[in-house]
Amino acid sequence: MGIFRSRRAGRRLALAAVFAFAVCGFSGAWAQQKSGSLRQQILGTWSLVSQYVEQDGKRTERFGSDPKGIAIYERNGQFVQFLQRRSLPKFASNNAMTGTPDENKAVVQGSIAYFGTYTVDEKERTISSRVGGSSYPNWDGAEQKRTISISGDEMKISLPGAAIGGTAHTVWKRIK
Repeated sequence: MGIFRSRRAGRRLALAAVFAFAVCGFSGAWAQQKSGSLRQQILGTWSLVSQYVEQDGKRTERFGSDPKGIAIYERNGQFVQFLQRRSLPKFASNNAMTGTPDENKAVVQGSIAYFGTYTVDEKERTISSRVGGSSYPNWDGAEQKRTISISGDEMKISLPGAAIGGTAHTVWKRIK
């Protein structure tokens, strides 16, 4: 009976060790992804915190002081971004195809959406985006190189030569 109990205790101890190793291994893998390569860190869904353009010492918030937006970076190299003013006007006609010139202007100037593919240069700490489509058609097919930094759940991306001039800066917070 004593041998049986000691084998059972040994199996329990071995099982507990395997479980502890698995938990530590999984949490280690999670921590590695959080602090791994820039390519690994960018993956996921991000919420827009701020967006501004710096030009000639002046700061412009194209989408206002409290913008809305989302960025999604997939493992397969696909991305999508959408940024907008929080206070875009509703169309009086309640029909997207019959907006007034002022309503259409407010939407075009107060939002941008684009998607495509991306690659990351770990050494230069840059992300290159090939725009597949954009609500700003001048970007369609364009290649854009941005600097990127990630600290914890905050990502900062800068684009010299922004569409409205100067350098655009976007700050994102990871959505968990």
